[in-house]
Amino acid sequence: MIRTLVVCLLVMGCAKKDAPAEVAPASVRLAPSQGKLTTLLEAEVAKARARNLKPFLELRAEWCGPCKELEASLGDPRMRDAFAGTYLISIDIDEWSQQLAGTAFDASSIPVFYELDEKAKPTGRKIDGGAWAENIPANMAPPLKAFFADLQ
Repeated sequence: MIRTLVVCLLVMGCAKKDAPAEVAPASVRLAPSQGKLTTLLEAEVAKARARNLKPFLELRAEWCGPCKELEASLGDPRMRDAFAGTYLISIDIDEWSQQLAGTAFDASSIPVFYELDEKAKPTGRKIDGGAWAENIPANMAPPLKAFFADLQ
């Protein structure tokens, strides 16, 4: 019996073929030790474009409860749908505070997502946690989906 099961698993594979993949949005988290923010953003935007994804910069912080709640919800089907086609470039505002100073990226309300153009500059479009009520997928997904779907 066990031998038959082992042979079956070897032939068929260990995972169900019809099970949907639990995939979070394409994303990267940058650290200041990697280099200059503008240079890193340009490289990540190029990676996003090469994958035919729209790049967004997410400003967050480790101490931020709403940021943690949003991150924990990314596996939810509604959130995966909302983030479809996006490439998130995530940075911690505390780690990057010096390089963020004087930029067009305002971290006064986090989490916040900025749409980036082909030169890794903000397009002027952004969305933050003020766009929804409680940080649950049912509240977050609709405004995020509308924001991300309105790709220019």
